Amino acid sequence: MKTIDFTSSLSVEMSRFVKLKQHSGSDYFSGAKLLSRFDRYLADLPFRNKILTHAVFQDYFKTIAHLCKRGFYNHYCILRQFSAWLNQYENDSCVLEKLPPAGHVFSRQAYIFSLDEIRAILENSGSLSKREELVPGLYRTLFSLLYSTGIRIGEARALEHADWSGREKFLFIRKGKFRKERYLVVGNSMATLLNTYVKQYKSVLGGSPHSPMFVNMRGNPLKYNNAYRFFVKILAAVGIQKTANGPRIHDFRHTFAVHRLLQWYETEQNLNAKLPFLSTYMGHADISSTQIYLESTNELLRAGHERFEKFCSNRFK
Repeated sequence: MKTIDFTSSLSVEMSRFVKLKQHSGSDYFSGAKLLSRFDRYLADLPFRNKILTHAVFQDYFKTIAHLCKRGFYNHYCILRQFSAWLNQYENDSCVLEKLPPAGHVFSRQAYIFSLDEIRAILENSGSLSKREELVPGLYRTLFSLLYSTGIRIGEARALEHADWSGREKFLFIRKGKFRKERYLVVGNSMATLLNTYVKQYKSVLGGSPHSPMFVNMRGNPLKYNNAYRFFVKILAAVGIQKTANGPRIHDFRHTFAVHRLLQWYETEQNLNAKLPFLSTYMGHADISSTQIYLESTNELLRAGHERFEKFCSNRFK
C-alpha cells in the first residue's frame, strides 16, 4: 500500500490512524493525502503538542475555506474521524462535531464539451510532434478513450497492455475508484484506434503485457501532470478558454454521461431502466451518483421538458 510520511508532532499518531484504516481493506491513500495537508499546517506553525484544540482546527479551516462545498466536507470528515480516534488516547483533545451531509453535488461546475469541441480536441491532439509524445497518437488515444468510455483519468493511467483485449474489444479496469473492477465494451472506432496505438507502441518500445498503456517521454507511466499540460495546450489551440474552474480532464467523463443521456432522450429510451447500466459502466458506487448528471446541463433539462410535453400532449389531447 502507498504510504505518506507525516512530520508534525502528531506524525506517529497520524501514521497509526492511517494504518488502522488500511487494515480495514482500503488503501486510504486519498484520506491520508488530506490528513497530510493538516500535518504540514501543524508542522509549519510550529505545533508541538499532542492535544488538538478547537482553536487549532478553526484556524486551519480558515486556510481551506476557499475549497468547494464537497471538497471542504471531505476534508472535514477526515479530520473529524482522526480527532475522534486521537481522543481515545488524549482525553483532552478536541473532537470535531458531525456536519450535515454535503449531498451529491459536483465539486465544481462541470464543463460539457460540444461535439464540435470534442472533434477539434481529438484532431489537434493527433498532430503532436515526436518531441511531445514518445508513442505516436498517445494523447489522441487517451482523450478519445476518456470521452468514448467515460473512464476516470486515474483509471486510464493505470491501464496495462494486458487490460486491453483487441479481439473481443474488452477493456478491464483493474484500479477503479473504491477498488471496484469492471469490464467495459469498447465501440468499433475506439477499438480500432486502440489497436493502432498498441501497434505503434510495440514498434517503439516493445513492451510486455504488464507495461503501462500510456507513457511519458522517458517511457515511464504517464503522470497526471503530463496529461494535464497537453490538455491545456490543446484547449488553447482549439480556442477553448481555460479558467481556474475548468474545463478539466475530468470533464470528458461528465461529457460522456451527458451525451449518452441526451441520446437516450432523443431516441425516447426508458431512462429509469437505462441508468443502472450507465452507473455500472461508469463504475459508480450507486445509482444516485449517476442521477446527478440528469440536471447538469440546459440541454438535458430542455430534452426532459420536451419529452414531458410530448407525453402530456399524447395523453391528454
